[in-house]
Amino acid sequence: MPLDKAGVAAALDDNIDAIRTYVEDDDDLVERYQEVFRNLPTMGTAEELRSELSQYSYPGAVPVDGFDSCDSLINHHAQSDAWESHEAVNDWARELLMDVPMLAADGSEIPPTTQFNVPLAYVQAAWCLNHHKPEGKLERARDGKLLGPTDVTRTGGEEGDEEYRFVDSSLVGLHRYEHEAAVLVEQIEELAADYKSNESDHPPIVLYDGPLVVSFANPKRPAVRTRYLEAVSRILAASQHHEIPVVGYVAGTNAVELSKMTRLLLQEDFGGDRTIPDARVLTGMMSPWGDSTIPFLCRRDGSVDALEASYKGQKYRFADEIHFSYLKVPPGAGLDRLEFPGWLLDTTAPDGYENLYEYTLAMIRAEAGVGRGYPEILQQADTDAVLNHQDREQFLRLLQSWGERNDVPIEWNAKALSKELRRR
Repeated sequence: MPLDKAGVAAALDDNIDAIRTYVEDDDDLVERYQEVFRNLPTMGTAEELRSELSQYSYPGAVPVDGFDSCDSLINHHAQSDAWESHEAVNDWARELLMDVPMLAADGSEIPPTTQFNVPLAYVQAAWCLNHHKPEGKLERARDGKLLGPTDVTRTGGEEGDEEYRFVDSSLVGLHRYEHEAAVLVEQIEELAADYKSNESDHPPIVLYDGPLVVSFANPKRPAVRTRYLEAVSRILAASQHHEIPVVGYVAGTNAVELSKMTRLLLQEDFGGDRTIPDARVLTGMMSPWGDSTIPFLCRRDGSVDALEASYKGQKYRFADEIHFSYLKVPPGAGLDRLEFPGWLLDTTAPDGYENLYEYTLAMIRAEAGVGRGYPEILQQADTDAVLNHQDREQFLRLLQSWGERNDVPIEWNAKALSKELRRR
């Protein structure tokens, strides 16, 4: 039967107050947060604010040393003031990006084949490297991995019952995450070797589609959470070892670190108020295109403390290394969030940039300009990686044909076969 449109419309009407409350914050509260954000540079030095926040394990955000040299949380992108068309954005961005290698990776998956008597799945990671050469030079590839029955099932039932296994679809997402991370590490290594051999004046940049602070893994089983943390930690370790900037790009973020920090610093003023997304406060303080915030250290939760990895015989820890800033690139009123390792702030960069972070931020801003609000290199990686419904159907047919050729008894279950026949 088709969607009950009348029923959905009625349900939306019944929940209008709850939905409106969720999407519309109290304007007065936003203005109060904005006032504090504007005055934050006058409330003390970075060291003084860090000392005040040190009583909390996870105060959300912590100022870094660069905080002392700023008079505003917002860095205005003055070049955009004169732009009147997207062509002007393109011209500026392409000139800035010339000869800057930028790489991105993304992943996709085909869920377990519950239609058959054997559960199999497939994950795929795609990477794309744009050298931004005048003549055009784009490298791209895909790397797939088949997941067998033991990869997509786990034990269950009574305690100690190791014989009963059930399909756990969430394991496919874990394998996809690990596979994407492994591909990214491999590409970082190749980028580093190429960069050093060519002695280029333009350090390459790696964009990771998602956060480096993996709070989403906290509710998962301890063993699974650990594997997520190990995967992202290895990316960070490879980045630092080879001195190749890696940035986690989070589009349309709802993070609340700065608001949480504000509440803790001014508990008498904000202690009874709810914490609202940083982007909701900051976007009204920014000009229409290209503004960013100064960096802060991220101290969101225990997931930051667990970031560590061994790489090339060295031990790396990132508990106090993950920083973030916000970037405004239209369309839309929201902000994007950049998460990056702190060594970028202390590393020299090409002429014209204070440090490697400022260089990386400038190039990401330009790449987002070319992509009309979202980095074009990430768009390309997503397009290459995606596995659609047609791919899933083809995977099922390939699996069935393979079973027939190799005399492997792969069979449809009755429910799945009934659905298949009815939909033909």
